[in-house]
Amino acid sequence: MTVYLDMIFLLNCLTDAAALYVTGRLSGLPLERKRVLAASLLGGTYGALCALPGWGAAASLLPQAAAAAGLVRLAFGRREFFLRRLLLFFILSCAMAGALVAGGRLLREQGGLAALASLDWRVFFLAGGACFVILSVVFRGGARHGAAGQLCRCTLTRQGRAASVTALLDTGSTLTDGLSGAPVITVHWAALEPLWTPEEQAVLSRLEAAGASRCLERLGPGFRLLPYQAVGVRSGLLLCFRAEEASMDGQRLGPVTVALSPTPVSDGGGYAALWGGETGKEVQHHAA
Repeated sequence: MTVYLDMIFLLNCLTDAAALYVTGRLSGLPLERKRVLAASLLGGTYGALCALPGWGAAASLLPQAAAAAGLVRLAFGRREFFLRRLLLFFILSCAMAGALVAGGRLLREQGGLAALASLDWRVFFLAGGACFVILSVVFRGGARHGAAGQLCRCTLTRQGRAASVTALLDTGSTLTDGLSGAPVITVHWAALEPLWTPEEQAVLSRLEAAGASRCLERLGPGFRLLPYQAVGVRSGLLLCFRAEEASMDGQRLGPVTVALSPTPVSDGGGYAALWGGETGKEVQHHAA
């Protein structure tokens, strides 16, 4: 039985890690490796327990839903749209599990139960890869708005720390820096958690309630206010800072002004940033 438990533990670790990774990428959330690793190990342990004699009830729907909620909470923390991310993770997990079960049945038909213990890893990677591609296309397509919308990976650096988020390249986003005239990246402040000190995190957590001006009074140097106009907002202020380095899908943009949105910029949580500028050498020229 030890061999089977080892295999079940390892497969559950890998599938949970893959599902959490895709959930984070499609939700535009920064991925913390330690948290995702801890959640994956916990998921593998839960999967192994479900396979033990007398623990069959743990594999029923309600315990599985509770376990999935715990894994998502551990991997991403307490954030907005938790239920949507939980649903996405659950769908991903079910899709990958179904693909593995189908592959396992094919193996059993060909070689009996012994074949399950020596699972062909090509089945796992092909099934997981196919689910990744299909669900990425479906959910990324649903996250876009407008024919020109395109999602990419945005990395921002500040004071030696870096954070990566999913950004929507939106030609309708015309926010610019009044000091330089260069385009501004608008990001939900919570998606840039790796950039903040504990003190900054505490202040920014009240950004929506307290407003940009009051938060600026409690923050250190490096932050300022950015005037903006939007539909329904004749004159508003956004808290902003200057990222030392920015990149879009690995293409360097140089220093860029980052406006901090107090609320998520995507209704569905499919992206966490908006960028209306270009992504080539022209951006480096403007941002320099």
